[in-house]
Amino acid sequence: MSETNQKLQITDVRALNPRSLRLEFNNGAVRLFDSHRLRGPAFIPLMNEEIFTKPVIREGKLGWEDLDITCGAKYIYDRSVPYDDNAQPTEYVRTKRDIIGERIAMVLFPVMAIAGLIGTVVWYINN
Repeated sequence: MSETNQKLQITDVRALNPRSLRLEFNNGAVRLFDSHRLRGPAFIPLMNEEIFTKPVIREGKLGWEDLDITCGAKYIYDRSVPYDDNAQPTEYVRTKRDIIGERIAMVLFPVMAIAGLIGTVVWYINN
């Protein structure tokens, strides 16, 4: 199989801070991925620093140790930027806004799920 037809895969991943990953791909690229690119309720557990900083590679895709979440290499590649190994990254400091947003999300999404379930039950009873 030629290099141009080779399927893109992640070959190495390392958490740089609670929100960023350094990834190496089988095409030789080294990229920086910001977790804020991950949207949706499935990714809420990644707001937990202890979980996010334990990424793993599963069959060339990005995953996390304690979660059943997998992101394809192309998805991650397209949403990342080139990484400069010589750059001195600044340490991530959680702001009050980050903390409040995390707490709201952790409460709001389960409440919305319960409300949806209640609405479905009420609809079923009335129909």
